[in-house]
Amino acid sequence: MTRRAILFCLITASLAAQTVTEKDAVVLGFKLHYREAGSGAPVILLHGLGGDGSRWAPNIVPLAREFRVIALDQIGFGESDKPLANYHTGMLAEFLVRFLGKIGIEKASLVGNSMGAGVALYTGVHCPGLVDRLVLADGGGYRRAAAASNGQGRDGHVRQIQNGVTSEETREFLRIMFHNKALVTDWMVEDNLTLRLRSAYTIGKIQESGEKGLGSLTEEEVRALRIPTLILWGRYDELANPEGADRLAAAIPGSRKVLIDDAGHMPQLEKSEEFNRIVAEFLRPSRNVSSRPN
Repeated sequence: MTRRAILFCLITASLAAQTVTEKDAVVLGFKLHYREAGSGAPVILLHGLGGDGSRWAPNIVPLAREFRVIALDQIGFGESDKPLANYHTGMLAEFLVRFLGKIGIEKASLVGNSMGAGVALYTGVHCPGLVDRLVLADGGGYRRAAAASNGQGRDGHVRQIQNGVTSEETREFLRIMFHNKALVTDWMVEDNLTLRLRSAYTIGKIQESGEKGLGSLTEEEVRALRIPTLILWGRYDELANPEGADRLAAAIPGSRKVLIDDAGHMPQLEKSEEFNRIVAEFLRPSRNVSSRPN
């Protein structure tokens, strides 16, 4: 092959990785919308509560340089259909599993943030043969022995503004989500309010299900996990205490924990370059998966 042909192939491959296409798949009669880029080992990006695949905008193309990246609007969110159902983590995981079968993926790595990390972990526990590696960012866990919250105090208020229906509530919640408060612009508030209003029913049902323990995992189930797992957490996460990372790292055998400085609940947005580098390194097949938590 000539140098010119080699250069052409490299440029073509690079451009292919830069192209993000929007697609739909039908699962159980409902549309699931997703964004896709790149080629190679499949990596599924799972957003948090109230978000959609756009929450991964700074991550899709960089990761697509090495992987086939799919950012899914989970059922009930974004451009995906929103059936009037009793949503919980188990339901979202079942739609994810059926989605993978629909688009012909036999095994994938799952990267989840917040609620998406819970869906990724649930899928890894219940369908381990489908999951290559797990990345849990500021989310995931198992059922606590303590009684559920009574919905009072700060936790109750956070749940209320998490399903915010006004600009004021949305702004307050975003300021909890981000360590760098300057990132919370008027445009961001407007965009997120629209996004949350579209999925208000879904958010409310997931909150109800969480309080009832539906779709939760037991400590024994999580301790039995044998999938290589990376736990990433924003060091200044005000929504999900970084102690959650310690708890997961202690429970999941062989897992690795990394705290990302100057980041809150969504490090994939606040510290995208660092997030992408750490995740790509972990997902590469050559990586030594026996590294200890730190």
